Amino acid sequence: MADTETQHSAQTALHKARVALQALEARCCDPGRSPRMAELARILDGVEARLPDALADAAVADDTLTGLEDAGAQIGSLQIGCCAPNRLPLYAEILRELTTMQLEINRSLGRNH
Repeated sequence: MADTETQHSAQTALHKARVALQALEARCCDPGRSPRMAELARILDGVEARLPDALADAAVADDTLTGLEDAGAQIGSLQIGCCAPNRLPLYAEILRELTTMQLEINRSLGRNH
């Protein structure tokens, strides 16, 4: 079981990533209609559903980390494919929070890098 601080940090990172995604979508030239942003939100939903177990179970962690990698790839695709300079900080924030979640999951399982 992950300690409270690790769990809080991972959940806070997930929340911050979601807030940044909402801001990103609001600034989109076609808000609410991007299938790629909808896919990213779906991936984050999956991460959220698995996060508590991922902090304690290696098999769930590996699946969750794959979801985080998928989310990172989706962010990279969005940034390159439809980026405006005012959205760059949001892409960077989402990637930073995905990385925080990855670090916390690995730390909770003793996989420190």
